[in-house]
Amino acid sequence: MAVCSHTESPFDHDRNFTFTVNDETYNGSIHFFTHYNEKPDFIEVLRNTFFQDETYGDARAKWHRNTTSFYAWVKAHMLRLAWDCRERLLHRFLHSFPNICRDFGFSVAHNRDTSGAPSQSRLWEMWNKEFTDVQREFVRTATEEALAFAREQGIPAPDPVFRPEERDISSKRSEQRLVAEKTKEVWQQAKPFVTDTFYLKRADNSVIHENAFWEQHAYMGMRENMYAQSGQHSFFIDSQRDHTPSASNHRYQIGKLTVEETRSMLHETTRMLIARARHNSELVGKLWAAIDITKGNPWTGEIERDEDDNITEDWILGYKDGEVYYQWATIQIVGYDIPLVLDAIPVKRGMKRADIVDSLLENALDLVDDIELVMMDREFDNDGVKDACDKHGVYYLNGARKRQSERATCTRLRRAGKTVHIEEETVPDGPTRKRMFLPSSTDDPDAEDMEESSEPVKGSSDVREEMREDLAELGIDLNDDDDRRGFGPVIDDLREQEANEPTVGSDEDAQTYALFETNHPSVTLNDDDSEIERIHMVERMVRRYRHRWGIENGYKQIKTFRVRTTSKRHTYRFFNFVFACVLYNVWRLVDLLVKLATEGENTTYAPRVDANQFLTVAKKYYGLDPPD
Repeated sequence: MAVCSHTESPFDHDRNFTFTVNDETYNGSIHFFTHYNEKPDFIEVLRNTFFQDETYGDARAKWHRNTTSFYAWVKAHMLRLAWDCRERLLHRFLHSFPNICRDFGFSVAHNRDTSGAPSQSRLWEMWNKEFTDVQREFVRTATEEALAFAREQGIPAPDPVFRPEERDISSKRSEQRLVAEKTKEVWQQAKPFVTDTFYLKRADNSVIHENAFWEQHAYMGMRENMYAQSGQHSFFIDSQRDHTPSASNHRYQIGKLTVEETRSMLHETTRMLIARARHNSELVGKLWAAIDITKGNPWTGEIERDEDDNITEDWILGYKDGEVYYQWATIQIVGYDIPLVLDAIPVKRGMKRADIVDSLLENALDLVDDIELVMMDREFDNDGVKDACDKHGVYYLNGARKRQSERATCTRLRRAGKTVHIEEETVPDGPTRKRMFLPSSTDDPDAEDMEESSEPVKGSSDVREEMREDLAELGIDLNDDDDRRGFGPVIDDLREQEANEPTVGSDEDAQTYALFETNHPSVTLNDDDSEIERIHMVERMVRRYRHRWGIENGYKQIKTFRVRTTSKRHTYRFFNFVFACVLYNVWRLVDLLVKLATEGENTTYAPRVDANQFLTVAKKYYGLDPPD
């Protein structure tokens, strides 16, 4: 369990409360603190929750109290109540994550020890038979206080289940109906964000109204695998317009837009969305962003090649799977804020990663000037990228490649028994750059047999896989907690990338450590720091890297909004991608506003309006009120 003094804590807080049982009033007190610089999740709040010594009449035998403290059971049931789940799910979660059991106070010797995890029957017995009425009410009230504390600190927390008086929804069906009605209402408000900022370069006397193009494109993007050729007829039938674009005219007019014109429209739309989100206290304070490259569907058409069989097409790029694709780079907000795509750029053959990062940061910072940290994968591990981040005054956190010298460092660290290692490099015009070596835990079975994936590497355990499905309904990502000092998910990410690179030197030593680079000032090289202090410092920094997966999840949803095409015109393909990003951004705003309308200030971070529901509503109400 992480230990820290109160002076290190950014969230030190006491909460005193009273609760009443059988007309008797009792006092309670809990104290929160955490050593993490980033916002923790609700489990981390419970890990760093402490109580006064009062146990409210714990009448268990002494041998019970010596084995497991009263407050270990309190924290376990606080988590159950916050999740609104039964003992079965709680048991499976704690059994899968012994490190959380240990931090709660159960008798767990190490991160592989499941013997000390509470059984489902014992959890039920403690709550229903051994806890008194006073103790159960204490747990309920303490959970409410912990949830309130989490929200005050901007920490994602489950909705409280203790407020039936606030719920005027009589059934699940009526709740779904309310969400659908709010989605329709908000979507109709958000449509002008698109139609007011997008434009075409056509003659003034054009018969077809410009909005018909955007409505038709949205219509096609919201239907699976629909192309312009097939979509034009369906759109004409479903719309209320007398004139709609033909497929060829649709592609031609949109294809005339340059890359910079399309990007400019994305920027203006996003600027309006940001202003609306900030009106509801989103996207305030220091923001985290991620930069990555995604690809379209494989290109199967004709490709121009030179005499050496090399592809000469500027915009059709090879990939490690052997296929060729059109590719686009984006910068997206990640972390605990509303995720929005800020900018996008098509990737051209020979384009340097540093130029991509420089261009994306320049435009993104024009939209939101308070990006503190940008995260990228190993593909962006070069000095030019770091220089671009320094130029724009943002900190970076990247996975780094291990070349020969880094592999040699891994060998020295392993032989010396070092857990973490930090190296510093000073630069003339920027903050100090740090290289962080941290344990890779090669004996973890979850890290074996990894394949290329668009999602974080997940465990192979059937128990964990079943739990993911249960917890997903609660808006909880099981990957947020791992049994390797909190490093596991991001290490799996790096090791997956390493598997596709040629190895140099000792594979065994190279696999022992993962490597990250950052210029963030929270990582320092101080000879007076103990190893445990250094471990905590590195852990606090690297934990943030898990949020980079937000951009991958965004790509999966953007793909569902993108119009399919067989056109080779890269400007038209780029527009299809950008317009899909806009629809994705609008969906995220709609989800935020629906949650605020139905839940008030205490909103959760899991989407209330999923992408399919948004598509269903938006497809029905894609048009403006009858023709312009």
